[in-house]
Amino acid sequence: MPQLGSGGSGHLRRYAVPEGLSPEQRFEHWRTWYGSAVETPMRLEKSARQTPVSFSPSAISLVGPGFSLIEMCNAPALGSWAPNPDARDLRLAYFRKAVALTLAFDGMPEPVSTGSVRFIDTSQGGSFEAPEGFHALQINIDRSSLDVSEAALGSLLRLPDLAKHPIVGTFVIPALLSWKRPGIDQEASGTGDILRSVIATLVGSLLETPVGDEAQKPALNRAVKKYLDASYENPNLDVAMVAERFNLSRRSLFYFFENEELHLSERIRALRTRRALQLLLQTGPQKMTYSEIAASCGFTNVQSMRRAVKEFTGMNVREIQRSETDVQVALQQLRESLSP
Repeated sequence: MPQLGSGGSGHLRRYAVPEGLSPEQRFEHWRTWYGSAVETPMRLEKSARQTPVSFSPSAISLVGPGFSLIEMCNAPALGSWAPNPDARDLRLAYFRKAVALTLAFDGMPEPVSTGSVRFIDTSQGGSFEAPEGFHALQINIDRSSLDVSEAALGSLLRLPDLAKHPIVGTFVIPALLSWKRPGIDQEASGTGDILRSVIATLVGSLLETPVGDEAQKPALNRAVKKYLDASYENPNLDVAMVAERFNLSRRSLFYFFENEELHLSERIRALRTRRALQLLLQTGPQKMTYSEIAASCGFTNVQSMRRAVKEFTGMNVREIQRSETDVQVALQQLRESLSP
């Protein structure tokens, strides 16, 4: 799996085959673009076992300081590349769709199944055979920022599929599935910090070497926030549940959020309040009772919801619909304080 070509800090690139081309022209256009975009020169040919699928290859990449992110949908093809001893990135690929895909490094073929996660090494020669194409997402991090030695790199590359590793499910795959948001190219420095933290945490776990709290902090902070965003409606969600979910002590968890505008319990309450305000503004047949709103937002009772609404807006729940403009201001403030 090669790396797309570099660009400046926060450089976002997209590729898609133009419309109106014949199948032959589509493949040639993709092959020509691919050869100019990848870091390691690659030869592409049509797969001898190519199945008659309608396929539109595409790619998007973000290149920032010391890292790159790539998502690529490859057309059915055979690919091969020469060894690149200058490759200095640690590359982790998630094969979101990989039907009948085979990778070969240094002449040793290995089937790759859908959902696989593994480290990739382009310093060796290699090839892939993808008769039905494949969809892959990849993180590339400058190895010098991770202090990964040649011996450690060799150990990582020999590891089998990592998809079931808890850190992969908690940190890596969410990072790969959520990066294509508007303005990401303006956040390259922060994104790089998070990705280095994600990979440092994974590598430390795999090699059984200690990882400092500061190195873990960006990845864990982001992962916890995503977990809260998906779980705040659970009335049992509290600091203890989050600590158990991430296998941390309460003290460690508080440390990871000590510099945040909202501490952990405050963030849970703010998420519930934001949703409650949205529901309280509704009118018409879909309007819910206070008890229904409180329950759907994760509050244990109406009184808890009333107190939270009063705290964040200065209004009681009966005043909300009569003061929609003020409530929208409060909602915007909540959105800003809850941003990643």
